[in-house]
Order: sequence, then C-alpha cells, then structure tokens
Amino acid sequence: MVKVHLDTDLGGDIDDLCALAMLLKWPKTEITGITTVADDRGIRAGFTRYALKLAGKSDIPVKAGADVSLGRYRVRCGYQDKRYWPEAIEGADNLLDEALALLKESITEGAIIIGIGPFTNLYLLDKKYPGILRQAKLFLMGGYIYPPRSGYPQ
Repeated sequence: MVKVHLDTDLGGDIDDLCALAMLLKWPKTEITGITTVADDRGIRAGFTRYALKLAGKSDIPVKAGADVSLGRYRVRCGYQDKRYWPEAIEGADNLLDEALALLKESITEGAIIIGIGPFTNLYLLDKKYPGILRQAKLFLMGGYIYPPRSGYPQ
C-alpha cells in the first residue's frame, strides 16, 4: 500500500479535482490526508470535502491550510464558479495549525507528499518544524509563472 498526502489548491480549475479523482481510484493507494492552500475562509477545503463525499470517501481528513488573508499571495486566487456546484459549499473553519499537524502526521507515517498548488503550507510546516521536509518524500508540481517584470529578459 502506498500512502499519499495531497496538498492542493483545488477549486481554481479542474486539474486538482482530476488529480484527486485519479488518486481515489489508483490501486493500492491510501490517502492519509488532504490539505488545501491559498484558501479563502476554507472554501477550497469545502470543495474538497464535497468531492470526497460524492466519491464515498468522507473519512479522509481534510484541513484548510494557508489562507489568502496571510498576505502571502501576489494575486487573489480564483475559485470555481459556484454555479458549477449543485448546492452551497461550506468552508472549513479549522486553524492553520491543524493543517500543519495533518501534514506532519502524514510525513511521520511515511506518506508521499504531493504538492500541486502553491507550496505555502510546506514552507510554513518547515518553519514550524525545522528540517521536517528533509524526512519527507516530496512530489511537487507547479504550473504558473508570472511574466518577467519590465527591464528583465523575456
């Protein structure tokens, strides 16, 4: 059995939802937890919990991580239009420390940490528990690069 922990910004576009669906059906894979990043009052965690409920996997722990209110994001993150959800989605109201504790627990259990959003939760985790990421098996994917500022090579 392969253990994985998904750190995601699910809710901005469809790619993270597809990654979650793939992990849920991947043979011999156990999702130890899911943390959301670049959240806004826990709505990304709410979207994630809703998707897990549809898949019959509500037992997977989900915690809202780094929130946009921390001021760590250059732009406000987009969310899936609420018209795409069949009902109102409630945000998670947990504390950031709970998300970091879930990440730490997954690392302790030997889970592969899959980061498919901004890596703010991982930064905050390593800041709180210095050196913990050296113990972690990380699989990181990033996708958005801002255009160079005026005066820099294109």
